[in-house]
Amino acid sequence: MKERNFALYYTLLYTGIVMFLWIVFKSFFQICLFSFIIVMVVDAIASLLKRFFRLTHKRIATVLALVLFFLLFGWALVEVLPKAITQLADFYNLMAKVIREKAWQEYLAQQEGLAGLLNDLADYLVPHLDKLLEFVLKWIATNAPNFFIVIFFTILCGIYASFYAGAMARFVPNLYPASCRNMVNEFVNDFKVSMRKFIGILALNALIVGLAFGVLFAFLSPRFAPLIGIWAFVTNFIPIVGVPLELVPILLFSLTLGLETLLWVFVFAVIVHLFVFVLFFEVTKTTMRVNPVLMILSIVLGGMLFGFAGVFVGAPMAAYATIFYKHFLKARFEET
Repeated sequence: MKERNFALYYTLLYTGIVMFLWIVFKSFFQICLFSFIIVMVVDAIASLLKRFFRLTHKRIATVLALVLFFLLFGWALVEVLPKAITQLADFYNLMAKVIREKAWQEYLAQQEGLAGLLNDLADYLVPHLDKLLEFVLKWIATNAPNFFIVIFFTILCGIYASFYAGAMARFVPNLYPASCRNMVNEFVNDFKVSMRKFIGILALNALIVGLAFGVLFAFLSPRFAPLIGIWAFVTNFIPIVGVPLELVPILLFSLTLGLETLLWVFVFAVIVHLFVFVLFFEVTKTTMRVNPVLMILSIVLGGMLFGFAGVFVGAPMAAYATIFYKHFLKARFEET
């Protein structure tokens, strides 16, 4: 009981310190967060390589995983990003044209109420379209220096942390009294396994949605299919919140292909997202043992506390709280 109390109080103290520092030094903790994601992804790739090629040394597998990861990252920067930016400009012009010309009117001739609502919305948006583009460009110019600093140190920290992740995890129990270190070590290992599963299911869901929309639009509009597929893939790395970010431009674009196409795309999107939602929550409930309601509330709370980066840590926060309860509180409550 005494050891559990020590572990509980010290963990609460360190958690409070981390959250306080995160609120004060957001850029620093963005680097920590995205470095942690890189480490989890590289660790997953290294584990697969180790099994597939029967590698005996983890360090060799880690080097190969880092090379593969950054080759894909570099390929995306060189091949995909310039084309995506060009297509994004065309996509923006197309969306602006849809709004200015009110392309939905001919499809909603019999639905005067809905057409009127959309027309009023378009009348409001049209004067702001150019301002929106100007705002986005100013925002990019203002945040670019900080963005590149975060990216640079994220990559640097991600590379080094991939080699020393095990040593860092083993060091954490040393921050606790010797009497409770075994208990803390079990807590850390449980959380590490949970995060590995979380990153894996998140990547799988993003891949499923990205490929699904990429294949669909390869038939509907081949020119924009790669951009839409990449957009769906990237936004689905943002748990729950990323879905509206993904669907709004995709559905607006689908409207340019006709109302019937828009309806079929909407039905397709509902089916795909129902599948990945069920998959996501079932995996988190069974393997991470996190209640789906707690997961959703944690994502909302993370966004409110830490902004956009907080959305990424919502699910890990829920897993952390669940594992914290399991290791430090459950037995305490049952004893009293």
